[in-house]
Amino acid sequence: MASAKVREELCCSLCLDIYSDPVCLSCGHHFCKTCIENVFLRQKETKVYSCPECRAIFKKKPELTRSRKLCNIVEHLFSDKTKQDGVILCTYCIGFNMHATKRCLLCEAFLCEEHLKVHSKSQEHVLTETNSSVLLESERKCHSHKEILKYYCYQDNISLCASCLTNGKHGTHQVNTLSNLCKYKMEELKHVLDKILLTRRNVGKQVHDLKAQVKQVQEKANELKVRTINLFVDIRKQVDELENQVLDEISRQKDDIEEKVSDNIQELEIWKDDLYQKILHIEELFGVNDAVSFLKECKLILGNATDFENNIRMEHMRIGTFNHKLDDVLISVTLQNSLNNLVHSMAKLKAKRGFHLEADCNLVMDCNTAHTTVALSQDLKTASYLKAEAKQPTLERFASSQVLSTTGFKSGEHYLEVQVSTTGYWVVGMAYATIRKTGNESLIGCNEKSWGLVMLNNNLSALHNSESKSIRIDGPLRALGIYLNYEQGQLSFYKLSNPIRHLHTFYTSFTETLLPAFYVCGNSWVRLCS
Repeated sequence: MASAKVREELCCSLCLDIYSDPVCLSCGHHFCKTCIENVFLRQKETKVYSCPECRAIFKKKPELTRSRKLCNIVEHLFSDKTKQDGVILCTYCIGFNMHATKRCLLCEAFLCEEHLKVHSKSQEHVLTETNSSVLLESERKCHSHKEILKYYCYQDNISLCASCLTNGKHGTHQVNTLSNLCKYKMEELKHVLDKILLTRRNVGKQVHDLKAQVKQVQEKANELKVRTINLFVDIRKQVDELENQVLDEISRQKDDIEEKVSDNIQELEIWKDDLYQKILHIEELFGVNDAVSFLKECKLILGNATDFENNIRMEHMRIGTFNHKLDDVLISVTLQNSLNNLVHSMAKLKAKRGFHLEADCNLVMDCNTAHTTVALSQDLKTASYLKAEAKQPTLERFASSQVLSTTGFKSGEHYLEVQVSTTGYWVVGMAYATIRKTGNESLIGCNEKSWGLVMLNNNLSALHNSESKSIRIDGPLRALGIYLNYEQGQLSFYKLSNPIRHLHTFYTSFTETLLPAFYVCGNSWVRLCS
């Protein structure tokens, strides 16, 4: 009977079974031919071949050399004893091919049902399934005393046998049995498993929520596409009507002129024929030899000469000077009036298709809140920095170069556009009417009552309650779009460029009246768009 050690040496490290048609690599390690070919098949994708045992790298797929002596050893020792048709046989059934049902880790042997009945039932003899991947007993024994490992030293973080505990240096160390340690570790594993399960549920919920968000975005995008298409269909319809109206006016003027010119041409042709007859009559007189007849006809023609000249002047006055042209001023007035009507109808078209956003164009700045270093334009829409001596602030006036607008918002959706300088230091945002007027906390964005977009040294950032977030922008910033949804607590800033870009959005719960607020310093300026 082959020993367990010999059987272990004759096992393939890949399938953990007795070698079947063993082959050898150039590094000296043996494997089942089928097992190593499967490994090389997987390694073919990476084009890097290596030995599963020593990890030796081969430049190309290594040649497989059949190990004849190893084949003979396996065939003589285990062909009829340990394995038969892939079934593990009992180690102790000499002369019989009895199938093993259990495996003893202490004895390192396979047991059939009969030998299992008489096998030791002590705790040292650990029985497992025949195909179990549990460590062999050689790996469960103390290397020094060859005894089963039963204890664990917390201080040295190693497993111990009974001799290590009694004869070694671990007598004064904190030691526990492996079985108790397994119980503790089992509880820890359960705790870890509970956390993992909870995390997995949370991750699953997040995945579900993200998928739901994607679905909502898709549905919202489709809805916006339909509404946008319908809006531009309406716009194109009105533009087509405007185009047709102007073209009709041009055609009407052209037709009127053509009709008048045609009438004039017809009258002139008749007059031309009449003149031609007179010419022929006069030319005929030059050929008359009879003096009496000549003088008679000549007297008649010359006598009518005055009436003829008067008739010519009257015809010129009646027919006109032939200066017929299109009235392009009338066409321009028609176009301008139609465009104005189109602009006014745009609001109705947007509302009809669900786009309610309208710019607040009537906002002006409140000179009563402006600091003395803030210069306001005559229309109260532009604020710029004025290098002047600061005066003592009043209760309404800021102590820094800031100004509020006169109009505030306490409900609904609002949109305004602000032009800004590309240089200097400015802040554009919203603030409660009750914002402090003095001290560092009065600056826009440096308190709980204001939200602002800050441009300083060509760096843009969002600021609220002294917390700043940098914003990356491409190209110069010349104009801002500001959107406020009071009920939803949304304040958004957009870069008005081609295309328009979102810069930042503040989300909060608004509780007071919001006023547009502005800060200027250096050579900066801001302007409310009309």
